[in-house]
Amino acid sequence: MNDPDPRLVSRALAGDLEAFEDLVRLYQADVWRFAYHLTRDRTMAEDVTQEAFLRAFRFLSTFRGDARFSSWLLRIVRNCGMDALRRRRSDQQREYPPPEGAPDPATRTELAMAVDGLSRDHRQPFLLIEVFGLSYQEAADVLALKVGTVKSRMHRARQALVKALSETPAAEADEGGTGGGL
Repeated sequence: MNDPDPRLVSRALAGDLEAFEDLVRLYQADVWRFAYHLTRDRTMAEDVTQEAFLRAFRFLSTFRGDARFSSWLLRIVRNCGMDALRRRRSDQQREYPPPEGAPDPATRTELAMAVDGLSRDHRQPFLLIEVFGLSYQEAADVLALKVGTVKSRMHRARQALVKALSETPAAEADEGGTGGGL
């Protein structure tokens, strides 16, 4: 996720509505995608995206520039997503988009299920770092955590994914054997 031209942010901070609209266009797809990964619901992701940009506009004056603009915005998205999930506590299974670059539908489904099986504490840093390309420091800023905590959660997320992906139905069939010894 690239940061915008600092002049664009400065213009938006100065009250230039067109500059803020340019920021929305620049980040809308990534904001929606992150909101979707957080909520696992297309409609809720749209609502979270809209709320995040409203909050960003309302609190734009609080952006001090000591972090990347994209990190500041993703933190708002995360907060809006968590607020939306708190309002709508539902454990029903939701559709999960296929990750980019997965070779085939079966692999995409398997990977999506493995990521879906991660706890929220492990899934959020994994998505920020591996899907959105944030650094550990940027992910720590978005999640309001220490870098060491993010690193630890990433390590555990990767371990959980390796374990989940190694426990495929094919592997289980091999472990069970065919019943006939040779």
